[in-house]
Amino acid sequence: MHNISTGSFHLSIDSAQIHYSILGSGDPLFICPVTWGVDGHRWTALEELAKYFTLIRLDPRGTGKSGPVKEKSDYGIPALVNDIEALRLHLNINQWNVLGQSAGGWTALEYTLAHQPFVKKLVVVCSAPTGRFHKGTFRDPAHPLFPQYDALSKEIRSLPHDERVKKFNRAIYAYDVQTAEGRKIIDDIFSHTDFDPKRNQYFVMNELARYNVTDRLPEISVPALIIGGAHDVHVSPSWSERMAKEIPHAQLVMMEHSGHFPWLDEPKVFFQRVTTFLQS
Repeated sequence: MHNISTGSFHLSIDSAQIHYSILGSGDPLFICPVTWGVDGHRWTALEELAKYFTLIRLDPRGTGKSGPVKEKSDYGIPALVNDIEALRLHLNINQWNVLGQSAGGWTALEYTLAHQPFVKKLVVVCSAPTGRFHKGTFRDPAHPLFPQYDALSKEIRSLPHDERVKKFNRAIYAYDVQTAEGRKIIDDIFSHTDFDPKRNQYFVMNELARYNVTDRLPEISVPALIIGGAHDVHVSPSWSERMAKEIPHAQLVMMEHSGHFPWLDEPKVFFQRVTTFLQS
């Protein structure tokens, strides 16, 4: 049993102030944030896991309660991976479980590859090993939802960047949630979430082209749980199948009634599968 104080804290890393929080008790579980411009707390909505684990979350630089970005490279996943490892050392955790969804899965995979001895188990949800993942998604002209995506893109083109990002995500993520209750949660998240437009722009212009760990998947030796959403229109579930096939000690769970957010569409099944995997 780990004894880590719960609460909201700041950690100074290279003169930057990084905000993180601790919730719950039990085995440490780090929730990897996405890097495209939102904080690591409002976006995840995974507090249910704090019933079983010590839930650790971090706001990337420039988001939430963390301090501003000082160098352009601080927007990248490699810089975030360094901050995550600095946090682990600060908390004196020998090993922790790591979970990431969507672009947070990119963070989880890159962190695991960089610091594998300190990862107990890995959970990757509705993600991909490359930034070039758009085939089979709503951005693909062959996808049934492409007309809606194209019309929305044209509608918001003239808006200021931060307003454009918020309106786009608020609208497009609703396509990916299979239940009315889940759509209400997603709409609430995006109607109240602040974005860092420069971080979002860096993600689109730099990270999508840079990120690719496809050939390194066989290097991951820790037990891994790969969860896909059968109705995911943001990231094709075929990527989950490929990751589960190429990571040596991985098991695949395909959520048959879920989109990009399986904990909203099938919460009971999702939390039971994650908890059972991490506690086994």
